[in-house]
Amino acid sequence: TSSMDNPTFDQVSRFLRDFTGCSKKKQIFPETMLEEDLHITGDDGVELLDKAEKQFSVSFPFGSEFRELFELSENEYLFTSEGFDPIGIGLLIGWIRKKPKPIVKDLSVGKFHQVLTKLKQTQSVV
Repeated sequence: TSSMDNPTFDQVSRFLRDFTGCSKKKQIFPETMLEEDLHITGDDGVELLDKAEKQFSVSFPFGSEFRELFELSENEYLFTSEGFDPIGIGLLIGWIRKKPKPIVKDLSVGKFHQVLTKLKQTQSVV
């Protein structure tokens, strides 16, 4: 794939602006956080990834490849869950097994852009 196919930061920030419906006045920087600043959580996060796949013609991997792509350690997750709390159950089991507590890792727009670019470069257009 040519570098022209790589999403620009502006394309990614426009996509996020459209997705969240945030004001044009609010600036989106590489350091802007998806959850803290743009309030993308739980199911919205899942929908965001789904729409990003369509918008940028990429597909996010599952399991360990996904964790690797977003640089998540074993107990880190993207997006806080809304409503149903499997984390409560997970915490109890984790506590019994002495596992580290689940942590939600907020993702910066810059990191999201990097991930999309990396996917674009590694996934051939079919």
